[in-house]
Amino acid sequence: MKALMMIYNAAIESMVLGCMKECSLKSYTKFPGIHGSGESGGSRLDTHVWPGINNALLVVTEDENIPSMLEKIRNLKESYPDEGIMAFVFSVENKV
Repeated sequence: MKALMMIYNAAIESMVLGCMKECSLKSYTKFPGIHGSGESGGSRLDTHVWPGINNALLVVTEDENIPSMLEKIRNLKESYPDEGIMAFVFSVENKV
């Protein structure tokens, strides 16, 4: 099993969730309203100087589901280069 963590501008959440739906990924944990700074999306600190927030989704799924979702994330990054979206994949050793 793999864990896929996606961190993205809250403004594109509907597009991220749409990608998940297209990949038949239904289960996730959402981390709303997180702050950070990235190379492509700039800083989102929910302040007057650095407005905006990020969200993160954590999806644990079978290995074979990861490549199609990563491809959709790459496409989103290309379509919205200034919005900031990152994806990380981790191995999951145990699921209880």
